[in-house]
Amino acid sequence: MLVLFLILSLFLVWGVIYCAQQILFKGNLHFLIYFLCVFLPFYVTLQALTYQQTGSPLLVSLITYLKEIMVFITLMSWLLYRKNVFTTPIRLQATDYLFIVLLAYALLYVFLPIGGVSFLNKLLYYKNILMLGLMYFLGRLMVLESYQVMSILKIIMTVTVLAFILNLFEKSIDTHFQSFIGYANLYQDINGIEPVGIHGLTYTFGAESGAKRFAAFFASPLALAAAMLISFSTAFFLFLNSKTEMGRYKYGILILISIACLLFAYSRSSLVGLFLIIFFTAIILGYYKLILYGVLAVGLFFGSIFIFAGDGLRYFVIDTLSLADASSLGHVVEWLEGINSMISNPLGIGLGTSGNAGGVNEELKIGGENQFIIFGVQLGVPFLILYIALIYSSIRSSVKSYKLNTSVYDKAIPFIAATFKFAFILSLMTSNAETYLSVAYISWWMVGYSVQKNAKSSQTSLE
Repeated sequence: MLVLFLILSLFLVWGVIYCAQQILFKGNLHFLIYFLCVFLPFYVTLQALTYQQTGSPLLVSLITYLKEIMVFITLMSWLLYRKNVFTTPIRLQATDYLFIVLLAYALLYVFLPIGGVSFLNKLLYYKNILMLGLMYFLGRLMVLESYQVMSILKIIMTVTVLAFILNLFEKSIDTHFQSFIGYANLYQDINGIEPVGIHGLTYTFGAESGAKRFAAFFASPLALAAAMLISFSTAFFLFLNSKTEMGRYKYGILILISIACLLFAYSRSSLVGLFLIIFFTAIILGYYKLILYGVLAVGLFFGSIFIFAGDGLRYFVIDTLSLADASSLGHVVEWLEGINSMISNPLGIGLGTSGNAGGVNEELKIGGENQFIIFGVQLGVPFLILYIALIYSSIRSSVKSYKLNTSVYDKAIPFIAATFKFAFILSLMTSNAETYLSVAYISWWMVGYSVQKNAKSSQTSLE
């Protein structure tokens, strides 16, 4: 672990210095996306290894806020290289207005005397929401060349292959990678979260049957599964647009690797999300045969489970569909608590009172297994409506951008943004999914970039 810590630390230091130089001194804002595509999947692994090898909470905090530092550097660089920033007219799109109103609305709850959470914790929670907005607007500002778009897609797929290799290693020794890197100690000492479950980690690392759910180097199996939806969508797009047999073969393998990682993560919502990507693609592209293939794939998938899988996986599926397992029942209980709170307090009970993001007060927490309800509990029904409208507008704008642009490279990010955001709705309904940083940051950046391409194609732009 010491050798791994040194290798990752050196790579991190080099990556930060190199990307920061490119951003600050050359104005290459896209290096932020290169950095985040690599850094965010390894984010918690770096924290855990750092704490294990150094015992320093200060170094852990530095890694924690490194993403914010890099985003701030990128924003400052954009201002430096944009001489006419205060004179260029800004032409906003519907999605822009929704995000601005949503951020302004949430900011009010930082200062309003609502809820029992401290001002600092409210500010910390608001920072989580603000970062999503900043990533979106950075997407609105960035202009990428075709090779830069392709570089981002290659980084996403490279991270996927590395996760798959580590998943295979975990499975072969039947032990979580997190058991070696001090993951439990990090959460207990720094975050105050006691290890739970039969595997000595957080509860997400084990299924109801006792089967291990693997996360590779991601923060949790659920975070890995969510990232694989982006990977699947990326590989699927490249497969559909490949002009050579070798390319289709290569991207077909990457599709299978993404699916394999989903199976290692044992995430039900993300597995269903995979099929939603296929169905949604069939609708937006007009490839209606994909719907037939998707139905056949679903049938084969569940058929293989009931014929070839062990009793643990078989009963896991049955209990999920019948809501008989403790996890599914827990979701329902959390939803009911949150809905009851929203009925009693339609304007919310304050920031930091639901979910498990930074700034949440565990003693005051109500609900937490549904992103929509989490926001509704804290910020009220108006904010919930805004958030739903934002997701709808994001998908709609991304689809429109995909259809308006003609270049394959211009279509790539809008395609991934639209299909992922649609498939991710199920994850949002079953978890505090906006805390999965690797997909939250990158997907909202992709939405912003898609809206920019849409605006340019319609002769209007934020530029």
